[in-house]
Amino acid sequence: MKKYLGFLVLAIIMLSVSCDKCEEGNIAEPASLFVNVIDATTLENVFVNESFTVQQISVKDLDEKLIPFVFEANNNLIRIFPSTKNLLQNTFVITLNNESTGSLKEITITYDIEATKQECYTSYKITNVQAPNNATEVINEIYQIKI
Repeated sequence: MKKYLGFLVLAIIMLSVSCDKCEEGNIAEPASLFVNVIDATTLENVFVNESFTVQQISVKDLDEKLIPFVFEANNNLIRIFPSTKNLLQNTFVITLNNESTGSLKEITITYDIEATKQECYTSYKITNVQAPNNATEVINEIYQIKI
């Protein structure tokens, strides 16, 4: 009986001691991309020249589901947090709609996701970003899109 009791105590200790090196709060930052929308004629940011306001932005996937975004007012950039469910051939549409001027611009963005398994989580990175209908360049990891 003592053999079994010792084994039981040892088993309980081994199961209760975690070898998990993951610390609480040690999570990956969500995948995102920064977009700077520029007027193709004036080369000004469309939020600086007041062609559009933050209230006139919507970002949706092809199923019309809203995609979360944050407007970085200090830099007049849109930070978008697209879905990471599918790794390849994803699309979302940024819509800028100024009803008072009748100006409506849609920017279609295609992208892929790169998943990297870490010890405690999987991190995601947005790759292969394209705006097929707009001139685009990347400067300091910010997508400059001309409309």
